[in-house]
Amino acid sequence: MAYLRILVGVAISAGCIAALLSQINLGLAWTALTRADPLWLLAALAILGVTMFTKVYRWGLLYYPTTGLRLRNLTAALFIGYMVLSLVPMRLGELVRAYLIGKTEPVSFPQSIGTILVEKVLDVATILVFLAGLAVFGLLPPLAVPGPALAALGLLPLAGLVALAAVPHPMILALLARAQLHLPGTRRWNLVTLVGPFLDALAVLRYRRLLPALVFWSAANWGLSALVNYAAMRAFDLPVPVAAAVFQMVVTNLGMVVPSAPGYVGVFEGLSVFAVTAYGLDANRALGYALALHTIVYGAFIAVGLWFVWRGGYRWGDLWPGQRAGEAASETDDATARAPELVAVSAPPDGSR
Repeated sequence: MAYLRILVGVAISAGCIAALLSQINLGLAWTALTRADPLWLLAALAILGVTMFTKVYRWGLLYYPTTGLRLRNLTAALFIGYMVLSLVPMRLGELVRAYLIGKTEPVSFPQSIGTILVEKVLDVATILVFLAGLAVFGLLPPLAVPGPALAALGLLPLAGLVALAAVPHPMILALLARAQLHLPGTRRWNLVTLVGPFLDALAVLRYRRLLPALVFWSAANWGLSALVNYAAMRAFDLPVPVAAAVFQMVVTNLGMVVPSAPGYVGVFEGLSVFAVTAYGLDANRALGYALALHTIVYGAFIAVGLWFVWRGGYRWGDLWPGQRAGEAASETDDATARAPELVAVSAPPDGSR
């Protein structure tokens, strides 16, 4: 099944590349690429660094009530994970960063997986809120979806998260344990073990004093991501509004949930060209811009990730869960063995703190 997913991803990337080649003139795209202003590209790279800091800081908050995690270890794990995401298919980089942070901080592999799952839901909700904002202020290119519907689409996931966090988690886990006895095809999975870490991490939303910080850092992260796009647009002197940078941020990040080749080769360019040309820009200049932006972002992930690998003295095999005496695998097995215990202890402290 994994091989099939990889093949589908490569096929989708190849299809995107073929579609681009049928629409653009490579000579004109190259000309646009060579005329880019390097100072604006450097500005985009600097803003990307600040963007990653906001992501690292928010990730640390998601471990609450576990506190005191060192930013340098969170940063190293995040960049190494993103490096693996850029080079290896199947989004294995997320497992890598969950594994590595447990080597340097007192957190478990399942706990880290839970924080990453919550992080992804927060990201989708925040991105949809940005999309709703474009719709409400009339800044979207012509689309069939009305503004109020987009606004609801943006707020519903966030409201759903908060509502789910308010439900007593032992009740949810008990229902899952009972449902597993009756749902066909689920007996080979321990639903309590799979969902438990996510619910434990989701409990962070019960701490009402922490919610403003999570909202702020989520909005800052994705606002800065759009600013990276806009700085790169300025490098190419693209005659498009700031809204185009926000729209591209939304389209590329929502669209990249589909399988693709490592580093989203082809898919990133295809989605970026679609988003920018929706504001009337020529496809050739849009492709030059997309290639430069892709190189900056994913080149930075790979370069900084490799630096952290060298600095940490890691070998390639050290990055994978279970490589050192099956440590991560044994953690998962221990969690499975304690499944009844999870039902009893997963309720977090009083969320009114």
